[in-house]
Amino acid sequence: MLSSKLKINILIAVFISTNLMASDSYTMKQIYEKMCIECHSDNGSGNTDKLTPSMRGETLEDIIVSLKEVEDDNGHVIMNHNREKILEKGMDYSAEAMSEYMFKRFHK
Repeated sequence: MLSSKLKINILIAVFISTNLMASDSYTMKQIYEKMCIECHSDNGSGNTDKLTPSMRGETLEDIIVSLKEVEDDNGHVIMNHNREKILEKGMDYSAEAMSEYMFKRFHK
């Protein structure tokens, strides 16, 4: 049987490790480079083999609308699946923040 002090220490350790994992944050650059670049390319030109459209000619507003549709689960089957995988890895992002990062990256 565990002592009360040991139980408390275990609970504290679990609480701290859980909160540290939950509070991991990634920059938009890190998320893009780990999860998005393979299909959307380094410069946003897309990948025709993966049916990924170019984002280079898109306005900031266009990118926001596209990512909001994915965020809201509005019919982007492949991207909805990819977003689930991104979120499972703790890489949460808002459509607005990622759009702003992508727009700046593609329009240097």
